[in-house]
Amino acid sequence: MPRSLASSGDDDAEEVQGPGSSSASQTWGGGQAQPRWFSPLKLLLIFCVTNLFVYLDRGLIASNGVNGSARTGASPQGTGIQGDFNLSFFQDGLLAPAFLGGLLVASPVFAEASKSFSAFRLLGIGMGVWTAACLLCGLAPTYAFLMVCRAFVGVGEASFVSLAAPFIDDYAPVKQKATWFAAFFLCIPVGFALGYISGGLIGPTLGWRVAFMLEAAAMAPFVVFALTAQPIMLRGASPAQRRRKRGSADGGMAEGTPAHSWASLLQEFWRDVLQVFEQKVWLLACGGYTLYVAVLGVYAYWGPKAGRELFFGVDSKGEQADLAFGAVTVLTGVLGSIGGGRALDLMGSSLQAACVICGLSCLAGMCLLVPAFMAMKTFSSFMALFAVGQLLVFLLQAPVVAIQMWSVPALLRPMAASLTTCIIHLLGDVPSPPLLGLLQSKLSEGLAPAEAAQQWRVGRR
Repeated sequence: MPRSLASSGDDDAEEVQGPGSSSASQTWGGGQAQPRWFSPLKLLLIFCVTNLFVYLDRGLIASNGVNGSARTGASPQGTGIQGDFNLSFFQDGLLAPAFLGGLLVASPVFAEASKSFSAFRLLGIGMGVWTAACLLCGLAPTYAFLMVCRAFVGVGEASFVSLAAPFIDDYAPVKQKATWFAAFFLCIPVGFALGYISGGLIGPTLGWRVAFMLEAAAMAPFVVFALTAQPIMLRGASPAQRRRKRGSADGGMAEGTPAHSWASLLQEFWRDVLQVFEQKVWLLACGGYTLYVAVLGVYAYWGPKAGRELFFGVDSKGEQADLAFGAVTVLTGVLGSIGGGRALDLMGSSLQAACVICGLSCLAGMCLLVPAFMAMKTFSSFMALFAVGQLLVFLLQAPVVAIQMWSVPALLRPMAASLTTCIIHLLGDVPSPPLLGLLQSKLSEGLAPAEAAQQWRVGRR
């Protein structure tokens, strides 16, 4: 079992607690009963559905039905977002990471705020911003307005990526923590896949704007629930936070919070950041995960478009590629995520086991994904090899989250999750899609459509 990897003289610091730590009991600190609506399984279900829609949005904007195609001689108006705003591949690629600005600013803020305020209420506030931003994406009159809206999608997503995993770590059964992580994080590939599928179905029929409006409507019930239901609390919350929660009639962000100067708040924030970076296991895992996410970011954003152009022709609408990528991602995401979580639980739920699973699955998966794009000549053979590769790389979804949760003090888990998210996006899947789009634009310049499509394979003339 993973034990203490670091300690601190700070009064708020806690020993690093691994999966053997007891789950949160049916009472809060101080003996207050949990809300009537609460059960661990119900909490997991709520978070899974919410996570599904968070990542459905990512797949939606990458789908051929919503993202569309550029204006060409054969199709002067183009389709979807790319056609409506007349975007280059580079501009189009910027839509995927446009949320970075909001995410980078808001994620550490939500994580630090969870030390003093109700983390459950913070989830409601953040996802409320997400819902409004998605709705405005559907109403965007210009490319610049759409980019701003995507940034605010990042603000909302920041609350969820920082706080959801620590809640699951607290309330999951001790011997099933990795499996519960797997159930939660399998919603990432499934959400992406449903985004591909729904985008491919909604975009050509109702228009890409309607797709964003529908996902905003689907998220609204969670926002209302998180802002109005009696909240639960995280393990590791400070004693002052517990007292405020017990003394608050409605369980919200109670009044009477001690005043702090901006200087002291910033000092505490940087102290927490530095303490997370001192955890060597977390740091190494974060570096490897960043490289992994950079590659998957390219596959997720450009995979359907590359599949369409390579195997169906540049001028095809691409619904078949959307549906195939979506179906394969759903299947491999579910099997891979659950398989990795179960394997970790069966191996004893240790940091060492989690690291082994991450390394082996990533190496084996990439050995199949790269040849799938470079060498396969038919769509069926391509998808077969691609599916096995995806299955292997998705094995690490639960173990990598377990490393984040188990290698830092309990109070710093939200900060560790937020820093991981910022780093993997800033250095991973944020720069990789536009850079690949820029490379594809340069390599395909002046080439016939069929020859230009082949540049997706090898990246050379």
